[in-house]
Amino acid sequence: MARQTMEKRTILIVEDDPTVGESLRLLLAKRGHTLYLASNGKEALQRLRQETIDLVITDLVMPKMDGIALLEAVKELRPEVEVIVISAQGTIEKAVQAMKLGAFDFIEKPINPRVISFLVERALEKQALVVQNRELRSRLEDKFHFKNIVGRSKEMVSIFELIRHIAAYDSSVLIVGESGTGKELIANAIHYNSPRAKMPFIKVSCASLSEGIIESELFGHERGAFTGAIASRKGRFELAHQGTLFLDEVEDIPPSTQTKLLRVLQ
Repeated sequence: MARQTMEKRTILIVEDDPTVGESLRLLLAKRGHTLYLASNGKEALQRLRQETIDLVITDLVMPKMDGIALLEAVKELRPEVEVIVISAQGTIEKAVQAMKLGAFDFIEKPINPRVISFLVERALEKQALVVQNRELRSRLEDKFHFKNIVGRSKEMVSIFELIRHIAAYDSSVLIVGESGTGKELIANAIHYNSPRAKMPFIKVSCASLSEGIIESELFGHERGAFTGAIASRKGRFELAHQGTLFLDEVEDIPPSTQTKLLRVLQ
């Protein structure tokens, strides 16, 4: 099972300014995390090869290797590690570049303790989910082979053939059936028998999300988009990129959100 965010996690702070690095270390140590400090990108990569790191917080402008180069190296070496980039010389271009390379977020100095604490917990939460997905994937791939779906009737054989056919395509699929008939099992079988099997399978229980929350869950939001949005958040569509998004009980989505969902699917 993946570690939860309330358990001790390991964070690597990469900062060439000792004062800033120590301030971050003291702030995050209060939450029980294990902290390592590195003064440049090359030192950080050496630490990353030696330790199990969950999150890297790196300055953008540093000697020997800047934050963007470090971000690329981290994602190549350990793709599951989340990276937050900070900078006193941030530009929109650099922020966009960092996000495209896989950074969890890009924030400017001076660092707001409340914001960085929030982002760290969110990044660790996402990282735990990524690791959990990776740990479960091998078991799921075996579990959802056709041999594990019970049924030899003509109707079930027809369903197996349909799954094999549609799994090869990148398309939207509507699975209907009474409660308990195995709709999620079929969704998993489609995913794990498709070219997307190595990519994320993200499930959303639409019935459990209120109208005020479901849009943010599905589509995400940018920092400052509404009151209380102190950080950008990726939606389930983005998290499922190149994989499969399973919308359970889709009929419970509010009509206003269904319209937006239709635009995305089209």
